[in-house]
Amino acid sequence: MSLFYRIFDITVQSDFGLPELPLAGSGVAAVRVCKASPGSIDESSFEQTFEWTEPRGSVICRVMRRGNEYLYVFDGFASYLISAGGMISCMPHEHGDGQMIRHLLLNQLIPRYLASQGRLVLHASAVTLVNGHTVAFLGNSGRGKSTLASSFHRHGAVLIDDDCLLLEPGGEGVTALGGFPGIRLFPDSLHAVFDENEGFSTYSPYSSKQQLLLKNEVGGKQADPQFLDALFVLEDPESAGQGCPVSITPLIGSKAVMAMISCAFCLDPADKQVIAKNFRNIGQAMAKGPELYSLQYQRDHGRLAEVRVAIEACVAEVAGPSESSLQSSRRRE
Repeated sequence: MSLFYRIFDITVQSDFGLPELPLAGSGVAAVRVCKASPGSIDESSFEQTFEWTEPRGSVICRVMRRGNEYLYVFDGFASYLISAGGMISCMPHEHGDGQMIRHLLLNQLIPRYLASQGRLVLHASAVTLVNGHTVAFLGNSGRGKSTLASSFHRHGAVLIDDDCLLLEPGGEGVTALGGFPGIRLFPDSLHAVFDENEGFSTYSPYSSKQQLLLKNEVGGKQADPQFLDALFVLEDPESAGQGCPVSITPLIGSKAVMAMISCAFCLDPADKQVIAKNFRNIGQAMAKGPELYSLQYQRDHGRLAEVRVAIEACVAEVAGPSESSLQSSRRRE
């Protein structure tokens, strides 16, 4: 029996459970997911287009194409066949367990499919601050996006997502919507931000990060889109000198565009039409706001409070009172 779920602003129909996602009523599904039998997907009819590698050079995934179909192969763990109409077939390998298969599906395959449909999905973390402003953090893996978002969350902010963010330019600005609320942290950050690691679990053989799902914090429902006030691009922490203050500077022009394009999900980076769509979407998002900044600070968990204060001050200065703050003020009056 198929079940219907919500991720971002779409409905997913799946023939196996996706406990990370809130349930949705039956309807028209933008993505349909099924489990394929081991060995049922033959790679021989596909042509390899590129390899997805980790920083040290090891291959994480091989990506192949056959006409309009794509095959993502995570050797030893799972293969995913993406067909026309949003059909994603998940074939487990010898070492692929259910959590691993779902993680790759929800955090990689569905965002990449949405990108192929002209949506702007960024590899980013985002929170709505206590003052009502919403900010997002971009940057290469390992630069502290999840740590910073989790630190804000531990001090009262609402976590939107710490991995995937859907941006939608509109008449009043750009809204941000997460896939599902969860925290993924390396062990050192986990112990620095949280008092204990209860509820965290390993979710991927490709990373030592631990994951904590926050589904209960939003009552099992999809959070509403939030207007995005600022994007902070995290620079290389190694380039920050010992004891240097937190640095926040405006990011404009080609540097701003390239910072966003480097964090945009893409099904096929060799597809010129898809790349053109991403550039167009990023241009529209930048034209509507939010403000972009370069954020640099020394990687020191003891200075996270200082970073939070600097970010809050920056956003308050540029964005002014948030709508929620204005509503609170009116109620007091």
